[in-house]
Amino acid sequence: MKTKLTVSLLSCAVLVVLNFNRLQAQTPGSIEMGPQYANEVYFSLTTGVVKVSPRNIWDIAFYTNAFSAGIITNDGAGVELYTYPNADKEGWDSFDTTGFSGWNKMYNDPSDWENGAFNRNQKGHPDYGWGVYSATSHDVIGDSLFLVKTPDGIFRKLNIVRKYSSLNKYEIRYSLLDGQQDQTVTLDVNPYVDKALMAYSFTGGIVDREPAAASWDILFTKYYGVVQNTPYPVVGVLLNPAVKAARVAKTDPAYTDWSILDFETGSDIIGHDWKYFDMNSFQYIVEDSLMYFAKAQQSGVIKLVFGSFAGSSTGIATFTTELISLMGIGEASADVSSIYPNPASGQLNLILPGNTLSGKTSLFDLSGRLLREWVLSGTGSMTLDVSGLNPGTYFLKTNNNGIISGNKVVLVK
Repeated sequence: MKTKLTVSLLSCAVLVVLNFNRLQAQTPGSIEMGPQYANEVYFSLTTGVVKVSPRNIWDIAFYTNAFSAGIITNDGAGVELYTYPNADKEGWDSFDTTGFSGWNKMYNDPSDWENGAFNRNQKGHPDYGWGVYSATSHDVIGDSLFLVKTPDGIFRKLNIVRKYSSLNKYEIRYSLLDGQQDQTVTLDVNPYVDKALMAYSFTGGIVDREPAAASWDILFTKYYGVVQNTPYPVVGVLLNPAVKAARVAKTDPAYTDWSILDFETGSDIIGHDWKYFDMNSFQYIVEDSLMYFAKAQQSGVIKLVFGSFAGSSTGIATFTTELISLMGIGEASADVSSIYPNPASGQLNLILPGNTLSGKTSLFDLSGRLLREWVLSGTGSMTLDVSGLNPGTYFLKTNNNGIISGNKVVLVK
């Protein structure tokens, strides 16, 4: 029998099924950053851990958008940045660190990846902190000098010489304070545009530390947050720049009404304060009745609830994730796909409008776990192999030429 569901009916079906299967739909998860939080963990709310990367392999990183001037420091690893107060870039040869402990120490903005430590002196367009935008070339021309201290205790002077916007390349110059090891390097960002940031080490060059930005939703890491209006090292969760999330506190643990929430893109929406250190037990305690909802890139709206945090001994955090809706606000287009047979066994036929199919279709279980994915090709319809899957209820999310649709699928033996 051919069954066709519009997205509006699908949304109701999703909520009903999830409400009746809440215990089964909650998926336990965990990550491990290692002792002293030695690693950063990139995590997909749909598929789990994407990549574990050592924290100390990079010093600074560049936002990869061609028309962005954002540059951050690896403050969580102990990289320190100071603006040189005695001269602009012309003071390179006379660079003097006397009294540097009284200079302004620059920190990344924990709420905005693009507002890095190098940008914190910005005064608004055309001033981007480390340099000024040129209306003639459309490049950003460096006008500042910086003092950088890396975790190995070495001090360097640094000038971001230029951002060649049309080429998406940076030119930087750095040396030891006595002028030795003076290097001018051109960094090509283009091979890394599928990532949020391109990282750089003063001793190792470009560091390919990140997975593709489309593959992860949240990053477990150590960074400088704001505690009592003061920059302070914290351990927590930062959002992928493309992911929106909302925080819900002091509410019923069964709460799922994501549709009325205000989803935001600030990188520290989840942040670090979902836990606190209890001085009596000398353990971390997770805040009670606190949850987050995030629009995962590969599935839909995911509910995230933390369970525990082990601290610096292992860096282990535990949590549960739960798929609440396959569609985000304003993403779905109604009545654009159909499937048959439904219930199905072994294979499933997907019918889509249009002369040319382009995109992908993904099959999820009730917890939001991605089980199978197909690249759309051909015209009008595709046959999907669903053999080997257990009988039960699943959801098919399709992105065809930018139009997103969804179907509930029942598999039988």
